[in-house]
Amino acid sequence: MLERNQIHSGVFGTVCVFTEARPKVCGLILVLALLCWLGVKHSLGNDAGQATIAVDIHERRGSAAAIEKFWGAYHGNDYEAIPELQAEITRALRQDAGNSTLYALLGATHFWHVGEYTRDPNPNLETLQQDMPTAASLFQRALDLDYHGQHLIGYVNDDHLPGYLGITMVHTGQQNIDPDLIAKGDEVLDQAAYQFPEFNNFNRWAGHNTDPKDSDTYKKALESLWQGLDTCLGTRIDRLNPDVRSYLHLMTSVGRKKACWWGGDLAPYSFEGYLLNLGNGLVKAGEIDAARIIYDDARYADNYETWPYRDVLEAIAVSDLNARAAMYEDPNPANHPPLGVPNRGCVYCHATVAEHDGH
Repeated sequence: MLERNQIHSGVFGTVCVFTEARPKVCGLILVLALLCWLGVKHSLGNDAGQATIAVDIHERRGSAAAIEKFWGAYHGNDYEAIPELQAEITRALRQDAGNSTLYALLGATHFWHVGEYTRDPNPNLETLQQDMPTAASLFQRALDLDYHGQHLIGYVNDDHLPGYLGITMVHTGQQNIDPDLIAKGDEVLDQAAYQFPEFNNFNRWAGHNTDPKDSDTYKKALESLWQGLDTCLGTRIDRLNPDVRSYLHLMTSVGRKKACWWGGDLAPYSFEGYLLNLGNGLVKAGEIDAARIIYDDARYADNYETWPYRDVLEAIAVSDLNARAAMYEDPNPANHPPLGVPNRGCVYCHATVAEHDGH
């Protein structure tokens, strides 16, 4: 049983935010091709240069393998693979210390581990206490490298990273009862949402979705979900009748707005997961009629029938939502219904298969 000042309950009611943390595999292939071409040029009269390039290619291949393994486990719902993933990514970082993607994905493993800790057959309290601050420090390192490191001409910064950093800062502050860190994390999240509203407004929600339903922080968090949806649709959707059917033609698999929709190669069920959170958030706020429409909206996704966690949404949608809303009046947040899938933080947007570890 976890006690106060061990793991803050807010950590476990949120969805993990790696919807679009795309490993730069295509870019890596181009870089490898460029390096091979450079190796040919150096081989004409510079054996030392050729050796250096060969080492660089080897390092990048190791990084690509670690990145590929992470996404295989993430999509495969393989929570038990986390220790192995952490070991392989750490090994890759020893050879490729300037790779921001590796730092981000290592941070993701810690966020995943603590966010779904009930799946751990042998949970270690000390490890769980360190997961969130470790994730924050790794995301900070990834952000520093991505925003301030040296890159080839044409490199595009990853504006997902500030959202990852902000959410883990807020949760670390909540875990350690540190209001100053929470406030700093909120500042990071506000800027992140300004930079990339389609994606990082969800992170603002996740930072405070377990706050009391009548608090200003909860109201801002819920409004952030609305703002994210507005940005995706290009208009302010009717808050009383938020039927998205007439906007489905906007669905895209390219550009920033691909974060809004279903079927992405990294988070194929992000559309459904987002609307599950918005519907549940509206129930918490007592807006039952709008919540029912949002639950129905999730079914518009072309891949809805293959969503491994659709039974959770469907069970909530047909339940007594007024009774569910009343449960948020309880002064003990441990008695509140979860805002996402119970005891899951990442996989219900990312996993393409059902759980296979006995849960």
